[in-house]
Amino acid sequence: MKAPGISRIVLGLVILALIALPLRSSGYIVHLLTLLFTFAIMAQAWNFIGGFTGYTDFGAVVFFGLGGYATGLLMLKTKLPFGLAWVAGALICLVFATLMGLLLLRLRGHYFGIATLGTSFGVREVIANWPSLTGGGTGISLPIYHFPNSVFYYIMLALLALIIAFTWRMSRERLGFGLRAIREDEQGAQVLGVNVLQYKVTAYALSGLFIGLVGGAYAYWITFIDPGTVFDVGITVEIIIMAVLGGAGSVAGPLVGAAILTFISEILNAYVPNAHLTVLGAIIVLVVLFIPHGVIEYLGLKRRLSFRAIGATLAETRV
Repeated sequence: MKAPGISRIVLGLVILALIALPLRSSGYIVHLLTLLFTFAIMAQAWNFIGGFTGYTDFGAVVFFGLGGYATGLLMLKTKLPFGLAWVAGALICLVFATLMGLLLLRLRGHYFGIATLGTSFGVREVIANWPSLTGGGTGISLPIYHFPNSVFYYIMLALLALIIAFTWRMSRERLGFGLRAIREDEQGAQVLGVNVLQYKVTAYALSGLFIGLVGGAYAYWITFIDPGTVFDVGITVEIIIMAVLGGAGSVAGPLVGAAILTFISEILNAYVPNAHLTVLGAIIVLVVLFIPHGVIEYLGLKRRLSFRAIGATLAETRV
């Protein structure tokens, strides 16, 4: 049997095992994996703009918080069921990301990073100081759900499968090669016929959409949110570490990074909780120094394309 066939069989078995797991495992394992899926999705979504495009977004948490608040407020104010409110909240994040992308993605380097960080702080302050709509700094309580916790496990698993499949497809299409070209040489990408601003805004909007979906589902899962929690900049730091640790700009990297960091975090929280942040900081330093392109590339599982190879592929595809 050929290697691709074996890979498909293994992948199928892993998927079946994950689907069946809540039926046989403890609540702790289900809860832990749900959190792992949650952060893996966000790390992969950040990967669109931070990994493939090379624009480091320090304000990705704004979509997590906005998705959570949009979903919660639509359920509370308009009495929409969760499903409709969830989709509407994600679309709000998509529109917001598109508009902000058109403004912020004209900046480059650390200017863009600072601007995204400022945006997340600004949105958090608006929500914290608009008590008539958002409940202000005290937060809001969402309606209590009446179904098993495993439902959120399956929601996050489905979202993770969707975003991995989408990223795999995108990485092999013109959009993926165009984003890589922008990362390697933005001016060169323009020469190759890439509509640079359009591609960057598309990547940023996709990032906002998927993180918004996660934020909405997470808000209903925990049933209470407040600005300090869902707009915590620490969430952005964690998803960046996951993407970089696994391999930013790859399909499997963010998932691998999320699994590694979640495992490390659980051990630290169990045995040395006071050293959690210190170890995370040390991980960042070690990754940057010794495996700057992530675990995936270090193990030889990812081939980094040269700008010339990217350009040749773009030339073969339609504009």
